[in-house]
Amino acid sequence: MTDAKDISKDAAAPAVDTSINRFIVFNTLFYILNSAATYAVQFGWVNLPDNGTLSDKYQTILTPWGTSFSIWIAIFMYQLLWVIWQWLPSQRNSEGVMRAWYFYPIFSTFQAGWTYSFANEIMWLSLVCMYGILIALVSASMSLQKYKKKLGGYLLWQGPFSLQTGWIIAASAVNTNVLPVFYGASAQTQIIVASVTLAVLVTVHFSWLSSYPVDFAIPCVIVWALGGVYGELSSDEPLQPIITETFSEKQISGMRTAVLVCLIVGGSGIIAKLLYVLLKQRPEALKAEQEKESASENSESEEPQESV
Repeated sequence: MTDAKDISKDAAAPAVDTSINRFIVFNTLFYILNSAATYAVQFGWVNLPDNGTLSDKYQTILTPWGTSFSIWIAIFMYQLLWVIWQWLPSQRNSEGVMRAWYFYPIFSTFQAGWTYSFANEIMWLSLVCMYGILIALVSASMSLQKYKKKLGGYLLWQGPFSLQTGWIIAASAVNTNVLPVFYGASAQTQIIVASVTLAVLVTVHFSWLSSYPVDFAIPCVIVWALGGVYGELSSDEPLQPIITETFSEKQISGMRTAVLVCLIVGGSGIIAKLLYVLLKQRPEALKAEQEKESASENSESEEPQESV
């Protein structure tokens, strides 16, 4: 026999809002537009050079090797899953959709702007668009970080943004170094810019690791990018002429060592943070949550004393 209390409790439970909202419509539309704009250049549907061709033409001393860019396959496939997932009735008006807000359309617009400004070799504009992408993605990742979710919620809602945020942080560093290459800056100037961007990358890496709960995807992607840079500078294959003709062997070797140090320090930071989370932060957070729930239950169970 069903308890009347349980019936009233079920009746009071709010119904899931399954209506289609503007956010999921815009996210889907801009995913299609962003993909079309990117593929049009990459697959030669328009009469413009693709990213790989221009990347070789304006290669910097911090440009990762080609394999690193395969992460774009994962980014686009992951975002496709994200777009499809939010159309499920139970997800249409979830907190994940609300916290994603208009960030996806905003960064997709900047990404299309970057694609065509870079393809047309308007490098100052491509850098502006790249930082526009970066600001939108960091804002999205920080917004999605603010609500409590389990691993499944992270993988479906925050993961697609985090993966691209980490890559765009690294890509912004590379794009910053493209500008002095494009304008024919001296080797010394390019080395200074590269050194500063490396320092910024490491700072951002550890800033992200310092939070709790921590989003490991972004630091891991930064390390992935640094590994690609080190791989390019250490490859058995000859470096691009633009590198060997601009920099001395000593400068190339020095930058290779600097990247290796950043790679080791960054990877060690991820391992150290993971151990710290598992051994200290998470147990303490779980204990505090249990104490809070226990205190709440005790408070509810206490009956008010009758006044005499």
